[in-house]
Amino acid sequence: MNPYFAGCFLLTMLAFLGGLIAYANRAGRNSARVRSSQQDAATAQATSKVARTMLEARTNGLRTRTQLLDTLEKGQF
Repeated sequence: MNPYFAGCFLLTMLAFLGGLIAYANRAGRNSARVRSSQQDAATAQATSKVARTMLEARTNGLRTRTQLLDTLEKGQF
């Protein structure tokens, strides 16, 4: 076997393996980023739902007209 052919074959195999490792590393990072993004979106949705529920409870809570007017006059609504 020609030494040049063996050297080229070896370099080709090393380049292929290096590319495969780089591709796998990039795919792993992208997967982690997508998972993190989905988790952040779920957390934001849950927080938004809780805030909306709290505002709705405060707005539509059981109170008399005078209690509502006092709250509005104090500027605490």
